[in-house]
Amino acid sequence: MTAFAIFIVLLGLMGLLTSLIPTYQICLLKPPQSQGWHLLLLMIGLFIFGYLGFLWMLLNREIGTLEIVVSLVFSAGGAFVWLIVKMSKKTIEKLQDTLDDKHYQAYHDSLTDLPNRHMLYETMERLIKENGSSFTFIMMDLDDFKMINDNLGHDAGDKVLEIIAYRIERIMPPQGLPVRLGGDEFAVLLPKSDLSQAQRLAEQIQKAVIEDIHCEGHLLAVGISIGMARYPQDGEDRKTLMKNADIAMYRSKQNNSDYESFSQTSDLPPPLEPLSP
Repeated sequence: MTAFAIFIVLLGLMGLLTSLIPTYQICLLKPPQSQGWHLLLLMIGLFIFGYLGFLWMLLNREIGTLEIVVSLVFSAGGAFVWLIVKMSKKTIEKLQDTLDDKHYQAYHDSLTDLPNRHMLYETMERLIKENGSSFTFIMMDLDDFKMINDNLGHDAGDKVLEIIAYRIERIMPPQGLPVRLGGDEFAVLLPKSDLSQAQRLAEQIQKAVIEDIHCEGHLLAVGISIGMARYPQDGEDRKTLMKNADIAMYRSKQNNSDYESFSQTSDLPPPLEPLSP
């Protein structure tokens, strides 16, 4: 009788011990009601001491029907805790994976897998609020991309966009954030950079993009127009900075140049002259 009672209590104790690690892992996931999981972790620890105390008591007294019944309850309790923790962990991990996937989709372009404009906006606003060192925003637009869609179809156009995105991402410095804004527009946010660093990156992007692309049995050469603006010199807020980089990009397209930097003197419209009385 004593051996049987000890055995079934040990089974319950094993259930509690094997519940400790998954319960701690759930606490690290910080699920809703995480305070309750921390409390459960503490209670499991207290239960373990209670089980050990009951085992000590079984070893030092005569075992009767009551002790057997209590031992069965202890065993079932440990198994119950283990089952609940195991099922809860799987459910919480699945929910966490779903939330992570939705978060990733919300901040990444579905075609190229590059960060999208939502991530760009949040990152720019954060950098501006930090009032730290200056950064450079680079706006890019593929030249005559509409011809690829019109002549080869949108599937070929999507393939070209994927290749261009990969080439841009491949040459990014560690701190750079490559972005697909939509259509054939791309951008790069370059924190803690000066104009010379941004210009070197623009030259690297030009060389990478202009390489021939094999697509649908055709050999394509795609050009790209690049404009850049710096914070805070060329804009003290996100919208102004993006607008000025866009102005520099279209000047690059008009001049057929590798890249252009925004200029306060040449890109801003002249002030209106006062009307003569």
